[in-house]
Amino acid sequence: MDEKDAKVGNLKKVAVVLEAGTRPEVMDLTHEPILYDFVYGVGTHGLSPFEFELADKGKGDTMVILVHTEEMVNFFCHHFIPQLAIPEGVGEFYLRTRIAGVNAADPREIIKSMAEAAACGIGCCGH
Repeated sequence: MDEKDAKVGNLKKVAVVLEAGTRPEVMDLTHEPILYDFVYGVGTHGLSPFEFELADKGKGDTMVILVHTEEMVNFFCHHFIPQLAIPEGVGEFYLRTRIAGVNAADPREIIKSMAEAAACGIGCCGH
């Protein structure tokens, strides 16, 4: 499979560009796009809702997802994205997510990602 045709799936390294906004067409909660990359499918409790949204998507695919702020921890689970700081008092926001790349993950990246996900511990992902 050609890299440009690669789809998001287990143990793939995925790069996404994230923006947050108060309306689907207005990304006014992030100052600039956030680049975040991770290894897909290494969570200790299975796929996070965030990962489910990305399943089988390819480079260039974009989606806008409504996220309730009180469910952010459960939505992202072991994915910690410090740049995505939603202001207090915002009950929900729209997360524009664009797939910037899908590649094979290096075995070291997989092991590191698994260790980070395992370190998430109690209280993470709602567990």
